[in-house]
Order: sequence, then C-alpha cells, then structure tokens
Amino acid sequence: MGIHRKNGYLPISNCSFGLMNFFASSITYRQKSRVAEASYLIFVSVLSPFAVGLQLWGNLPFALSLVLLNILGLPVIILFYRLYLPYTIGNKRYGLFLLLFPVYIALYELWGRFASLLMIALPFIPKGYRDNLSYAQPADFTHRYFNQTIGYTSLVLLAATSIYVIRLLFKNQENLSTVETEKLRLELDHLKSQVQPHFFFNTLNNMYSLSVQGSPKTSEMIADLSGIMRYVLYNSQQEKVLLQKEVEFIKSYIHLENVRHDDAEAIEFLIQGDINDLEIEPLLFLPLIENAFEHSLQKVLSNKWVKLALAVDEDELIFQAANPVVTITPRAQEGGIGLNNVRKRLQLLYPHRHQLTVHQADEVFTVTLTIQLKK
Repeated sequence: MGIHRKNGYLPISNCSFGLMNFFASSITYRQKSRVAEASYLIFVSVLSPFAVGLQLWGNLPFALSLVLLNILGLPVIILFYRLYLPYTIGNKRYGLFLLLFPVYIALYELWGRFASLLMIALPFIPKGYRDNLSYAQPADFTHRYFNQTIGYTSLVLLAATSIYVIRLLFKNQENLSTVETEKLRLELDHLKSQVQPHFFFNTLNNMYSLSVQGSPKTSEMIADLSGIMRYVLYNSQQEKVLLQKEVEFIKSYIHLENVRHDDAEAIEFLIQGDINDLEIEPLLFLPLIENAFEHSLQKVLSNKWVKLALAVDEDELIFQAANPVVTITPRAQEGGIGLNNVRKRLQLLYPHRHQLTVHQADEVFTVTLTIQLKK
C-alpha cells in the first residue's frame, strides 16, 4: 500500500514488520487451567484403564466398566484439589492438612466402596466384572481396611496435587496479567490526559492572540472549539472510536486552524481507502498533527504548509504528517511531548505491530506512522 505523490505529498512505501510470534497463545490463563484439569480428569477416568494391562484391550466391556467406575470416583478426587488442598495448603495451614488427611483418606475409601456397590447393582455391567467387585466385599469393613489399592490411590492423589499446583500457577499468572493490564491502562490514561491540556493550551493561545488583535474570527474559533472540546472530553475516555469519527475530528481541527490563517489551503488532508467500520484509539494522531502545526504554521516562514495523509487497507493503516523544516532548529520536531507521547502509547497499544519513522530531506520534515491492523 502506498500514498502516491499528489499535491506535494511525499510517497509512502510498505513498512517491513517483524514476524509475529506465531505460537503466542490467545486463550486466557483460566481457560488454560480448565484445559489442564479436563486433560487430567480424562486421563484418570478414561485413559488410565487402558494402560493397566493389555488384557483389557481384549475385553472391551470390562474396560468400559472400569472407565465408569473411575468416573464415579471423580467427585472425591475433585474435592481433593479444589477444596481440601486450597483450604489447607493454600492457606498455609500445614498442621490442619496433616490432621484432616486421615479424614480425607477415610472419605476417599468410603466413596470408593460406594461406587463399587453401585456398579454391582447396575444390571448392564458384565456379570464377570460385578463378580470381581463382589469378591472384594466392599460392604464388609471387617474384611480389610482398604478396599482400594494403596499404590494406585497414592498415584491418583499425587497427580491431583500436581493439578492443584498447575491451577494455582495459572491463577497467579492471571492475577499478574490483570495487574500488568491495569498498570498499562493507567499509563495509557496518563499519556492520553497529557494530550488534552497540551491541545487546549495551544488552541487557547491562538484564540487569545486573535482576541488581542480584535479579529472577527475569534467568535468563529470559539464555536469550532466547543465541538472539538466535546469530542476530546467525552470520546477520549473510550478505549476505541470509529476511525470515521476521528477523521471528522481532524477535519474540524484543521478548519479551526485555517481560521487563523489567510491561506485556507495551507493545510491539506488526503484520505485513501475505506475508513468505515474501522476502530482506532482516540487522539492517536493528534500529537503528530499538533507537532506539524506548531513547527510550521506558527513559525515565521515564507512558505507555510502542512500535508496530512491517511491510507487504509485490510492489513495496515498509515498516517503521515509533513511540513517544512525550520532552518534555525532543524531537529527540534523530534523531541517534545508530541512524538514521545505517541511512541509510548504505540508501544503499549500495538507492540510489534507498529512503526513510527521520522525523516528529514529537502527541507521537509515527515513523520510516518504505520500500524498493522491484523494481529
């Protein structure tokens, strides 16, 4: 995409962006936690029966019966890592953990015996499998203390502990991400708030200058400024606005600036592409425009002009501001609140998806902002 030379506009070529991190995950930490938990539960209840021995592969009804028995045992396992561990270990109640652990083991054993008795009562379970469960005598507590294998129980609880740790890790990462996001939002709000007083300060200075001169344009500027103030004060509070509204704001600002000058064509604004249905962060271009106005239209120059251009396609957005260089301070435009503010906001809003270039040649100062629209 390019903005071709027209009416003094400088050419804009495609900007090369680095490759996006293809493997960056878009799911949230909470979703990752749920995926890990679901994977564990599926393994314990469905996959593990087929790993205990090759004999089950030749007897599918028995294998499915074992799957059902494991599924019936899931509630007490979920209780372990969702309630028992968070309430004890999660709150650093290690003594309580040791005190309640025998209680939990007793509950785990009772639940296992209940699941076995339920399976024995189900008529669709193969008779041979029910006979095997009956041989363990789950209803007889005098037969043996543990109806379930101690080794298998320990392995299941150890795996459940791992899931608790994974869930805790994802939760901490989510909390950290939330804090970082809030910090970035506050920093963005601070940067955005810097734009508003800077903009109004410059505009009010211009109005004061005209009022001192007794210019009839003062009332017209006040009328234009009221509409601009309404947009700046209210729309700037939103995270994003329609690009079409931002363009209308720029046009209003250009008209306000043209009122101060005898040459109504000193500022040109070219638009290429479809700006409908596209959203952008509010006031993102304003510092670039103010920077061009301040270092061209407000200086004593024989040739005053500012060229603004906006080009949009499906993949990227390009905004360019160009103005003649002030001979006395040729590099003065590169500093100040304007460009520094934009750089910081772009780093927060479009990391690895933007490029801001400053170019000076043939006594023309040009700032080009390119934003990759697709992540």
